[in-house]
Amino acid sequence: MPGWTLLDNHPSEGRTFYRPLGALESSFIWGSLCDGASDSPLQLDLRLSSGAKDAQLFSDANIIKAWLSTKRQYPLVGATIQAPPSAASSAANLQAGVPAFLSEPHFVVRERDLAVLRPREIVFAHVASPEEVDTRVHEILDGPRPLSQDLLTQLYVFRETGNDNILQLMTLTAHCVGDLTAINVFARCFLDRLARGGEPEPAQIPLEERLAMASLLTEREPIQLRSLSPARRRWRKAVASVILQSRIGKIQGGHTLPCRITPSTSFVAARPRSGRVSITPEETAAVLANCRRHKVTFKNAYLALAQVAMTRLLFRRYLRGDISEEEWAYRKKEPHITAGPFNLRPYLDKAWFEQGGGGESTPSIGTFFCWLPFMPLGKTEGRYQPHGQNIGLSDGAPPFSELLSFGQFLHRAGLVKRQATRVFRHPLFLELIHAWNVVVEMLFRQTTLERLERIEALKDGQYEDLDESDPEALEVTDMPVMLAHGGSNFGNLDEIMPLEYPLPPTHPLSPFSSIPHPSKAGCITLPPSSSSQPASAASVISGTDTTASTIVVQDIKLNLHTRPAELYILAWSTGGRMDIYCFYDNNVFEASVVEEWLNEIKGAVLWYLGRPHESHQPRKNGSGKAEAGPRQRQGGQAKL
Repeated sequence: MPGWTLLDNHPSEGRTFYRPLGALESSFIWGSLCDGASDSPLQLDLRLSSGAKDAQLFSDANIIKAWLSTKRQYPLVGATIQAPPSAASSAANLQAGVPAFLSEPHFVVRERDLAVLRPREIVFAHVASPEEVDTRVHEILDGPRPLSQDLLTQLYVFRETGNDNILQLMTLTAHCVGDLTAINVFARCFLDRLARGGEPEPAQIPLEERLAMASLLTEREPIQLRSLSPARRRWRKAVASVILQSRIGKIQGGHTLPCRITPSTSFVAARPRSGRVSITPEETAAVLANCRRHKVTFKNAYLALAQVAMTRLLFRRYLRGDISEEEWAYRKKEPHITAGPFNLRPYLDKAWFEQGGGGESTPSIGTFFCWLPFMPLGKTEGRYQPHGQNIGLSDGAPPFSELLSFGQFLHRAGLVKRQATRVFRHPLFLELIHAWNVVVEMLFRQTTLERLERIEALKDGQYEDLDESDPEALEVTDMPVMLAHGGSNFGNLDEIMPLEYPLPPTHPLSPFSSIPHPSKAGCITLPPSSSSQPASAASVISGTDTTASTIVVQDIKLNLHTRPAELYILAWSTGGRMDIYCFYDNNVFEASVVEEWLNEIKGAVLWYLGRPHESHQPRKNGSGKAEAGPRQRQGGQAKL
């Protein structure tokens, strides 16, 4: 069992296993220590499809049963974080205010903890309306952190008074035990258990085998890397570290939305808020069709869309006189620098991935930095002036066509693709990922220790008041480095998180299906010859499966406990509808500014990809047919 050690084997309480945290996991622990930064709430709006007939599915007892079953399937969410007894001496040397478990943090998984409900693991509450749920969620994120080293995952159950057919759930997960993929897979398995009520549970894989799937990130590397000699591994690691330091040294400049940043911003707890805009299924279908037509993925396109949307927002403020000539001149020439996570699972050990690693409950992400050139101003130079006549504006700003033509948009999307290709095809790809994780861990550790030192220095222990000493906000020109925003494109959520439960046995994600799937782990899959198992997914494809859905997911809302000064956008599609989120620190960014930017992003998506651009037809080959891109030649589909 790679990385895990048997600590105890109690005759009545079962076994206890532990392993050290990797650099990625440890960075999330340090980052969340003061206020829960990066904790991820996922809201699920559920409805009983047959009303009172299946009311018992929403009972407290069934919810608890389904939760415990899913926790046994993904044991890392039931772990605690502790320091081993051997770390007592190093714990004594920790800075004041730093918990002892951070001397040598280890995951500790107790078999008994997976079978029982711990205090505050599930919180039941009644609400008067769906809007009250959003208010409660904000109160949870703004208040003292509910999670701790002894509780890494929670479930909140909100019952609407007088409406027994509706249930709102929120899972709250520490980032050290789950990224966005893992959080959604866990939710899917929980909902499937919940919808089955009193039916027998699927047979589960033994605990030690499940923990082996949640090993250290470095132990899930492809066999080609793990088979290298120790000396060669050290050499590759050293070279990657040098390359990374060189890259970091070249990061400079940049700008973001209008905001208020002070010297104490990084020491003040973020006030996490989020916004969301949606694109209808019909519009989403048109966007994806145009992506296929022009051989561009939305993953590569959305950064260029976010940049031109930000340009319109800034241009509008410049023309109103809210941005000075000096600031405008500075912003015009600055690059658009972004950084965001990507799913690392497909690049790890193939056997691990195919056996369920594609949805395993453990953080498995890398970070992708991207640079886009100066602000796209197109044909606007000298045409528009503050407080002038400015004929031709669209809602107070130049139209998209004047800022960035469709051809220029495709060019910038191509720049993103080329940068991504260089990252993913680098011969030291994984070594660079690990080196970056070490840097982030050191950065989060340093920032957290500084915050704790300042908190200890205040008699009342309230660090929210730290900002009073420097009320003057810094100018954008004062920042040597500034990210425009973070962000990621999750793609089609339906591929790992369907909207109706229980899943029919012919569905590849069903625990009773014989069809293997990378996002299905923890259950023993019987061979197709078993009488209780289907031979294929033919009935799903043909629509002849008769399994009745009892629980329908009406809506999925994602939140994120942002870090101080964080601005983060995310796109995914569910039920054919594209949702674009923005998570931000409301101490730094105003809600109205973020809402305006989100609407501009939606407008950019629809203008560039939601409509035909006849002047840019796909290239023709010798037969007169449109030339197929690499993905089309392989028979694949355009990815969101």
